[in-house]
Order: sequence, then C-alpha cells, then structure tokens
Amino acid sequence: MILAAGLLWFAVMFGLGFLLGPVRILVLEPRFGATLAVLIEAVPMIAAMVVLAPWVARLFELPPTARARLGMGGAGLLLLLVADTLLGWLLFGRGLDALLDRPATWDGRVYLLLLLLFLVMPWLRRHA
Repeated sequence: MILAAGLLWFAVMFGLGFLLGPVRILVLEPRFGATLAVLIEAVPMIAAMVVLAPWVARLFELPPTARARLGMGGAGLLLLLVADTLLGWLLFGRGLDALLDRPATWDGRVYLLLLLLFLVMPWLRRHA
C-alpha cells in the first residue's frame, strides 16, 4: 500500500507540475526571471501538496506513522526524480548532471526545497 500511495502521490503532483511548467517557462520566466518564476509556481504546488498528501494517504488507509508516510513521500520522490530527469533529457537534452547542478542557482535551491517538502508533506500532514 505504501508504494501504491507513493505512485499516486507522484502522479498527481507530477501532473500538476507538468501543467504549470510550461506557464512558468513560457510566460513567467521571460517576464520575471527564473527565480521569481519558480517562486510563483511554488505557491500552487505547495498548496496542492498540503491538500493532496492527506487525501492520498487516506485513500490508501496509510497509518500516520513516520515509516508509512515517509515511505509514501520517498517512493513518490524517487519516481519524481526519475521522471524529471527523463523529461529534461527528452525535451531539453539535459542529463543527470543538470539535476546535480541545481543547487548552484537560486531557482534550483527553491526546486530542491520543493522536493524536500514533497518528501515530508505526507508525514507533516499525517493528522489532517
């Protein structure tokens, strides 16, 4: 059940990111720059995490334990990193090195913070 919850957690958040990504890249980045664009995109992403993490956990009847909730977040994060790396490679020709270089920029640091929140949100919202 933990892995299935992680798969759905990944799917709903990746889907949202897939919808918001083009808006960030095509509309927000040219107007505001990469860092502010990522910060603007982060608002609906965090809101979705807050709402959807407990929903997914309830759907799979996960107990509010750290093992179950962080397992859900960890499974989702692993899938998200693989999908994000593959998508970056297919669309932009970026490899794994692009992910490893992210901490060098402010927008990359915001992205890494979002990944951390994605990992822990199912546990943070365990009593919701």
